[in-house]
Amino acid sequence: MHVFCPSCLGELPFCFLDIILNWKDQKTLSIILAWKPMQLHSWFIDVVVSPNVEVLFHHSNMDDSTGVINCVCWKNPMVAETPLSGHPSTPSSLSVFEQLKKLQETVSQKTKLEIGDVVRVRGYIRTYRQQREIQASCFYKVDDPVCDVQISRMLELPCLYREVYDKPFKSPEEIQSGPEGQNFSIHMLYEKVQGFLLENKIQTFYQQELETVDSLVSLMGVHLPSPSCEEVKSESSSSSKRIHGVFKEAIKMLQEKGVVFQKPNSSKDLYYVTDHDKELFKVTLDVIKEDCRKPRHAEKGCHFLHVLSCVRQSYSPSLPEVVMHRVLELLESNSDVVSTMEGYFMVF
Repeated sequence: MHVFCPSCLGELPFCFLDIILNWKDQKTLSIILAWKPMQLHSWFIDVVVSPNVEVLFHHSNMDDSTGVINCVCWKNPMVAETPLSGHPSTPSSLSVFEQLKKLQETVSQKTKLEIGDVVRVRGYIRTYRQQREIQASCFYKVDDPVCDVQISRMLELPCLYREVYDKPFKSPEEIQSGPEGQNFSIHMLYEKVQGFLLENKIQTFYQQELETVDSLVSLMGVHLPSPSCEEVKSESSSSSKRIHGVFKEAIKMLQEKGVVFQKPNSSKDLYYVTDHDKELFKVTLDVIKEDCRKPRHAEKGCHFLHVLSCVRQSYSPSLPEVVMHRVLELLESNSDVVSTMEGYFMVF
């Protein structure tokens, strides 16, 4: 079942029918069901165990091996289900007539349910005559002769229960006020800063420079005080400290990913953007070109550790491995070098 929760977590795929059948109605709105406590609108995938077609609606019982639930899908009154009759008056209308007939047959095959059919249903949960049922808006049969769809669903469900369904619900306010909210802010800022550096092709920067960018500071819901202010309140001071701390952690994440790095002979607050350091790319490419001419590297290419050692000697003695990995990946994506085997590179 695909669960849609517009007010909190978005769309979540699948849960067991026995959970649906044992849900408790909310006291305020008895027709609305909740899962800790999410309102649900769902995709279901089940096996038909009791099909029945009425004049105004399709009515079937669905089974997912944990429970059986009734499913009702009202027919569209604007669509007539009477078979096409008569003969086309002209040859030109023959193809249209045949296409309509094939379309009607296809729709009939997709919507005519038999015992054992695997179906996917779009709908929501409701209570009718003290019984839980699915009010479906549409449904169709799933072509699953080797049970790939059902096996995939069975493998996905336990992970979803551990990661999503069985965790207590927290409102956005609780998330922001707790330690998880701090980590969330750091991760969001990390992604935003990375995009900002790459999109604007920034080669070097100081942390203080990033802290003056409104689009980055606004992610934390606070703003730095204006430099023209004569008095700085304690709240503004604490906000500035929090902003500085979050930016510091975000930049630390960028360093761990190899997006930015520092040089020992430069200012301790100066950061270099890996993707835009032309000198680093040139040194790396020259090392691989020169060493691949040597007999011992001509066949397999240069090993990563060998390239890293040579680049450290000629560029920066403390260059992190993760930065070197990123440089080689970018060179390979640009077809400047090619990986001959795991950890070996040569000029393309």
